[in-house]
Amino acid sequence: MSLVALTSHHAQAMAALHKASFDSPWDEDTFKTFLNLPTYCSFGWVDEDLEIAGFLLFNVISPEIELCTICILPNFRRQGIARKLLQQTVKKFSDCEVCFLEVAENNTGAIALYSNIGFTNAGVRKNYYKRSDGRYENAVLMRLSLD
Repeated sequence: MSLVALTSHHAQAMAALHKASFDSPWDEDTFKTFLNLPTYCSFGWVDEDLEIAGFLLFNVISPEIELCTICILPNFRRQGIARKLLQQTVKKFSDCEVCFLEVAENNTGAIALYSNIGFTNAGVRKNYYKRSDGRYENAVLMRLSLD
């Protein structure tokens, strides 16, 4: 597997992976829009068949970066790919000081991963996520110092 920069040409695969990962997935056009904006960038973990096993999307406005989403294909989960993706990509932003993200409060696996990498709790956004069943869920805001 290798780390590659993703472009709007990867939007369809990114949308399919996002759909396999979230209740309210972003579509292909949304990813194309993000990736055509100057502050957004994405990196993927690609296998030997050029299948995207996982990816993340950042919004970079130095000195801050925001992790907008991270997705791993179900059959590649629990293999350390999310950790590798995040640890390797944040190193690419040497001019940035901090990385922020939001995560659903009930996503204890993701919160544990982020905490283990060094992210700390920076607050809560009440009723941030609307679920497919109509209920709302809080988001935990987390931050990682990059210096």
